[in-house]
Parts: sequence; structure tokens; C-alpha cells
Amino acid sequence: MADTKPLIVMRSGPTPGSSYYLDKPEITMGRDVESDIPIPDSEISRRHARFIVKTDGVYIEDLGSTNGTFLNGVRLSSPKLLVNGDLITLAESTVMSFEWEAAAQAAAYVPIYRAHTPEPDPVPVSRETVYESVAQPVPQRPLAPEPTPEPSARKPWFANFLVVLLVILIIIGLVLTFMPESWWCFLSFNRLSGCY
Repeated sequence: MADTKPLIVMRSGPTPGSSYYLDKPEITMGRDVESDIPIPDSEISRRHARFIVKTDGVYIEDLGSTNGTFLNGVRLSSPKLLVNGDLITLAESTVMSFEWEAAAQAAAYVPIYRAHTPEPDPVPVSRETVYESVAQPVPQRPLAPEPTPEPSARKPWFANFLVVLLVILIIIGLVLTFMPESWWCFLSFNRLSGCY
């Protein structure tokens, strides 16, 4: 892959359609304008994630972001090696794809003339082999687990209870403050001064 360049293409988010070459050993991305790939989105952390370019490929690593970094729908917990076509999602709002530039160009290239190469002789296949291959289950890709909400996003029921209780106490205080004298006499069984 010496003649290919790793490339990030923004698919959705604040800057869709923009692309960035990964031409340094470490490329950071985040909301900070000093990032190599700045993403102006309030859901993105200042230093959200980074790409690490090594001899065996390009890795992505989450930098302890608040809303997470997802690779093909799975939240990152450690650096992962990227392959052509991987989808990277930052905080469920910005989606980008990882591509090798030459691979993307080769996929779009349609040759005009192709040299004739003899096709290999077909290998005889028995009926049993065909049935065995059909009977094999197709491996399913595991579904991404549902992201759990952050603890700060959960509202405890106790806080809701306190708000309701406070509203009730304010209403009772207002009723008692503006209640007519005849009600006070009724509630005290006419024992207050001025009651008949």
C-alpha cells in the first residue's frame, strides 16, 4: 500500500463532503480549532478521537470523549485497525468513512480494454458438495449493542419527586395566605378572636 493514501471523508455532520488525508503519524479530531480535523459540533468533545498511522495500517482511538466514538456501530473501548469502507461515528451526529484513496479510485475505474486471459477449467462438483454448501449457515455479523445513556443523562426519580413536592407546598402557602377570614374561623371552630 505504498502508493495509496488513507483518507477520511465526512458523510454527515457540520461539514459533509469534506475530506482529509491522514498524512501524519497522529491526527487528532475534535471541537478544538487546534485539532488536525476540527469538527464544530457541541456534541463532540474538544479532543474527541485520534487516528494513529502505523506500518501495518491506520488505527482509531477514542480519547475519553463524553459521547463516544463508534466504529461500524460499536463503541470503541480500545484502538482498532481500520479497513477500507469502515464507518466512524462521533457522538451519533457526525459520520465519516475511512478509505484508501487508490482503492476508491480503482473501484470507480472502468477499463476500456481488458487483455484476454484464459479461464481455468471448471472443477467438477458433485451434487452432495452443492447440497452441503447450501446447508451451511451464513455467519451473521453481531448487532451493535444499544448505547447506554451516560449517568449524567439519567434523571433520578427522587429529583422529580422533590420538584412536585415543592410545587404543592407553594400552592398550599398561597392558599393559606390569601384565604378569607371566614375560612380561618371555620378551620379553628370559631375559637380565634373575632370569630362568632
